[in-house]
Amino acid sequence: MCFGFVSLFFAAFNILLNNFPLLGYLEIGLSLFCAYTFNRLNKHSLEVWQSIVMCLFVTFVIVLGNYLAKPLNGLYVWSFALPVLYYLLLGKRYGIILSALLFILQAAILLSKASQAPLTTLNFSLNLALTYISIWAISHVFEGSRALSSKRLKNLALLDPLTGAANRLSMNHYFEVELTDKSQLYLFLLDLDFFKRINDTYGHAVGDKVLIEVATLLRVVLAKGYVFRVGGEEFALFHSFSAQNEAIAMAETIREKLNNSAIEVNGLKINVTASIGVVKYQPGDSLEKCVKKADKQLYKAKEYGRNKVYFQLSERINKKPHMA
Repeated sequence: MCFGFVSLFFAAFNILLNNFPLLGYLEIGLSLFCAYTFNRLNKHSLEVWQSIVMCLFVTFVIVLGNYLAKPLNGLYVWSFALPVLYYLLLGKRYGIILSALLFILQAAILLSKASQAPLTTLNFSLNLALTYISIWAISHVFEGSRALSSKRLKNLALLDPLTGAANRLSMNHYFEVELTDKSQLYLFLLDLDFFKRINDTYGHAVGDKVLIEVATLLRVVLAKGYVFRVGGEEFALFHSFSAQNEAIAMAETIREKLNNSAIEVNGLKINVTASIGVVKYQPGDSLEKCVKKADKQLYKAKEYGRNKVYFQLSERINKKPHMA
């Protein structure tokens, strides 16, 4: 809205007093785009194309104004605000590119002017250039620090601090926002069998390391799928498969891998097994409904001996139960 009001003010100024109608009409367009963006952001999140259009539109208006006006008008000073805008809206990668291009463009335009006052003194030109470079450098450092802090906060919010797997909040976000095509989606709900015995026998420190190793194994075996820790020793896995038998085969692969892998912790070899409930997403299902259906299958796997995979309506894959 700040850019919108400022550009509307200068539009009137350039049309009525400066006799720059083209620049004035462009500033009216920028003002309308700013108003549209501001209004849309009340209901929707900012999209990349809006950030790009905003940066390019503002840049074009300022560069054109500098090209049309004399240096004495001082339109080039608005360039100092643009590195901040670039970095805030587009990040470090595009911020540094656009800031460099703007510096070159504005310098070329100013040097091509017939009358370069007040740029004729070396002190003034150096101060102008170094002020822009300083703002550019500060914007670059600040955005790097902000992006790193944002990443850390996101990890704290969306990752399980023990295993590094995504957490329940992350699972909700993935299902509701990121996952656009759910037509071939399967949910595996996996629970480690008799995990309490490991904690009671070896201590919670060992149990924690076992959970870390299990989470790592799940991420490796599932490869392109998503692993979420949703409880103490419970994990939810999402993956898309073209056929039901592929999903069941993957669940069996995970079960067998855990069953046949002894996890080494502090010189100890600890065997773990898992019970797995598998469901396929049905159109209209909420995440809560999918989890409830998977939980029913997981309950059957536990009830009938553990270390098993159950898929929906009691479709069972028989394996001898094995307890750690």
